[in-house]
Amino acid sequence: MNRNAMKMATQETVRQKFRGKKTLRCRSNIRYKENLEREYKRLTRSYMAIISSTLKTTLPEIKKLSYERTDAKSSTPASYYISPQLKKVFDKMMKDINGKIDAFDLRTRLERLTKLTRKLSIDEWKHVVSRTLGIDLMDDYYNGDFYREILEKWTDQNLSLIKSIPQECLAEMQVITQKGFSEGRTITAISKDIQKAYSVSRSKALFIARDQMAKLNSEITQYQQRDAGVNRYIWSTSGDERVRESHAALDGKIFSWDAPPVVDKKTGRRAHPGEDFQCRCVALPVFDYDDIDLPVKGKTETEK
Repeated sequence: MNRNAMKMATQETVRQKFRGKKTLRCRSNIRYKENLEREYKRLTRSYMAIISSTLKTTLPEIKKLSYERTDAKSSTPASYYISPQLKKVFDKMMKDINGKIDAFDLRTRLERLTKLTRKLSIDEWKHVVSRTLGIDLMDDYYNGDFYREILEKWTDQNLSLIKSIPQECLAEMQVITQKGFSEGRTITAISKDIQKAYSVSRSKALFIARDQMAKLNSEITQYQQRDAGVNRYIWSTSGDERVRESHAALDGKIFSWDAPPVVDKKTGRRAHPGEDFQCRCVALPVFDYDDIDLPVKGKTETEK
């Protein structure tokens, strides 16, 4: 069966559900997938633990350099005395971290996360269609290459984002240590600043986890709905105290996938649900009878 014939067959199947109306709103309660965010956070915590464990074994070497600096002749500028040795310590640290990162196999772990995201998205979409339109979708329609480009692109982007953190973190730590030695600060004070730098990097990794999972779900939702002939959606927030005012103002309103609403009046920034930074809002589909195009299980399969 060609796509046009499948579309007509679907329209005939769901005709009674529309009851003469042109559109039909989603009847399923879709929520932001907190469990996927938790999985990504768990991954990033394990990844950042690599830096933490290496830092613990390296701090004694940094302390030793600090003591040597204290014992050095006053005529030798601290910055000149310590820099080559300090660089050697951090180069060794980076080599150790890179080895552990290779063993961690970040790409494989991210790919597992995308597979889980795809599965949950498909299950949720089938539930939405069944609950709203009273039909079952083909079992294998969304398998194979349907999400391939989206998932591969997201994996590459997140691999780049997460892998850059150790290099940035170590560079910051080296600057902190070098500056501290040059200024004659105590090793205790330097160590505290190093720990702060690590905490900032860890927070950045967790921010990426929260932000990127929402963006992936948003992209999958849009792709899924557009493929089904859904051109408009209802903006739906998480309904809690974390929802920002600008998003709360959009709750329950209908928007087009072709024209994202303004989410920041000051900058004029526009975004669909989940696209704004750390946005947990979702898009509830508005099915239009004339545009609906879904691979219905059973009838369309037997008529191929």
